[in-house]
Amino acid sequence: MSRSSQTTDKGYTIIELMIVLAVAGLIFMIVFNAVPALLRNSRNNQRKQDVAAVLSAVSHYQLNHSGTFPPARPPIPTPPAVDILQYTKLSYYETTAITLNPQSAGGPAVTSTSNDEAIDVYNFHICDSNTSGATSIGAGYRDIVAIYKIETGNDLSVHCQQL
Repeated sequence: MSRSSQTTDKGYTIIELMIVLAVAGLIFMIVFNAVPALLRNSRNNQRKQDVAAVLSAVSHYQLNHSGTFPPARPPIPTPPAVDILQYTKLSYYETTAITLNPQSAGGPAVTSTSNDEAIDVYNFHICDSNTSGATSIGAGYRDIVAIYKIETGNDLSVHCQQL
């Protein structure tokens, strides 16, 4: 074979390797930044589903008990105490973190929860879009709200959900 017919394989140049490494680094950076946001959204969705289940259980209790709000739950329900959440499947919250707050008409406005990992449920309240809390102005005895916190970035914000 003559020298002119031979091909020489040089391999990859340093520039090509640097470009591949830069692209791979960019992909890893995007993935590592997206994962925490996806996990936060998943936790927030679980919180919202749990709140909907709790509000549904309270509403079911009211339908079966002539519109009365369930009694406040002791920390550990003991017979004959009524635990309306015993058959409610929750995926994020513990049932001990849920506080039922029976109110009378004209009760005070609510703008926060008892702690960050809790749900506070009130009757005679409706959600107030100005404060992210609940107000009793214009609310009836069947109006029920749940106050809880959801994650927003690196912080928690109060959220109100109405039945």
